[in-house]
Amino acid sequence: MNGTGLVRDPSRRLADGIVTHISRTRVDVALARTQHAAYADALAASGWTIRRVPVAEDCPDSVFVEDAVVICEDLAVLTRPGAPARRAEVAGVAQAVRALGLRTAYIEEPGTLDGGDILQAGHTVYSGRGGRTNGEGIRQLRSLIAASAPRTAEFLGDLGFTPVVVEISEFEKLEGCVTCLSVLLPGR
Repeated sequence: MNGTGLVRDPSRRLADGIVTHISRTRVDVALARTQHAAYADALAASGWTIRRVPVAEDCPDSVFVEDAVVICEDLAVLTRPGAPARRAEVAGVAQAVRALGLRTAYIEEPGTLDGGDILQAGHTVYSGRGGRTNGEGIRQLRSLIAASAPRTAEFLGDLGFTPVVVEISEFEKLEGCVTCLSVLLPGR
């Protein structure tokens, strides 16, 4: 077993998700749900225990669970998303990480931090700063490859990794990717 993977099923309002740097296109919510189920199945088939965060039906972007938390060993840093409409997503994630026995800390106003702006490599945490994450949020403060990136999957395979390709086209329409759809907790 690799550990636990936190996932949150898509909201019925998924098609209303925030789009900032691409043109809005129609999202097929039924197809997105099928793709999300296949994504969770791929994680499970790779040895992850799937733990579902309660669905947040009134939060269109809540499927992007990674934006709500940054995990550093046994500490779950619960974010304060830059988009005020996304802040209600954090409560369900907080409940899920506490149930796993993780300590929690919150980003407080005026800080903003989205987990999707954070990359952890070993004990180094890289933080992007921009419209979603600000300097105050930074101060307060994973290997599936999308089907749209086949050359990356091939490259990783050549290096001895085992890429698992999943289709996430409906989530890409909302600026999402495979890392946005889960929080992986190795060894938990």
